[in-house]
Amino acid sequence: MIRWPALAVCVVLQAAPPAAVLPEAVVQKQVDAYNAHNLDAFVACYGPDIEFRTMDGKVGPEKGLAALRKGYADLFKQFPNLRVNVLNRICQGNFVIDQEQAEGMGPNPITMIAIYEVSGAKIVRVWFIEG
Repeated sequence: MIRWPALAVCVVLQAAPPAAVLPEAVVQKQVDAYNAHNLDAFVACYGPDIEFRTMDGKVGPEKGLAALRKGYADLFKQFPNLRVNVLNRICQGNFVIDQEQAEGMGPNPITMIAIYEVSGAKIVRVWFIEG
């Protein structure tokens, strides 16, 4: 005979939804992988049809994981000291907006804004604003 409290616990455990992955966690994971030059972990943060866009809506010529992998493999190889520091972060719904400072590409750091759109625990679009 099954006792009601034991049955209730089984039903509750079975019905619990999976924990959602927050967009901020996905973006931070890719920042950490970028700084470690861990190409596999970095690429794993992106959706298969990743797009890089300009603020006027134009889609960059390189799209998808193969282009992402090649571009960042070359970047990590060319700049072995490359890393990014997140200066400020704003999270709103599926968007994460980072003010980032990249170091290791030359004598002076480069500051930019990166806007990440996250869907299904993957980054699906990125906009960069350099200044």
